[in-house]
Amino acid sequence: MPRAATSYRTLASISRITLLWHLQRRGTMTVTDLAEAAGLHPNTAREHLQRLVDDGFITCQPENRDTKGRPRTLYSAAARAIEPGSVRAAKAEAAHRRGELVRKLLPLEAVTSTPRQNQIDALDDHLDQSGFDSDHDPDGTHVHLHDCPYSEMVKLHPEVCAVHYGLIQTLLEQTDGPLEAERMHPLVGPDTCTLDLLVRVLEPARAPVLGPQPIIHGVSRL
Repeated sequence: MPRAATSYRTLASISRITLLWHLQRRGTMTVTDLAEAAGLHPNTAREHLQRLVDDGFITCQPENRDTKGRPRTLYSAAARAIEPGSVRAAKAEAAHRRGELVRKLLPLEAVTSTPRQNQIDALDDHLDQSGFDSDHDPDGTHVHLHDCPYSEMVKLHPEVCAVHYGLIQTLLEQTDGPLEAERMHPLVGPDTCTLDLLVRVLEPARAPVLGPQPIIHGVSRL
């Protein structure tokens, strides 16, 4: 099956990686601030930022201001919570559909859909679209990323790994479930990285505690 390469093409640019790196660390920024930080012309930075917006890695919105004049555009790394109708929401739904399709091809007893499995679906889909081959340890707490397509870039720009790790952290937080990204071990082997996952214990939902119901004019207030 051909690999979807949209995310890979977006993240294969060191200029876009640098812009994303600054947004992950500094929060909301204007195109002027980003261009200066990344050493780019504002028009060039704006083009790269639009590409990141289109692929759901960052968001933008006009600045709230009381003065006259055209408001500045503010850019931020994609939020932890997925907004309905956003690019990230569409990606999450597509990952879930692909995961369900794969599971339908498995033996009946192996077909399961849980919050944890939904997170794995989203992670596998992101890694695939970003250009990685990956496999999971049997216990599901370690993911090995092979054939890193960014390995040459990493030699000169180690922040590339931090950006990818940040994207994975956000992805797992956006996809509700017990898994968290705990640590990334870059290039532990030839073009291979290892991602450590932490399994949180989710508390069961508690039933509301019902106290005595007040009576008003002989009628219980419900």
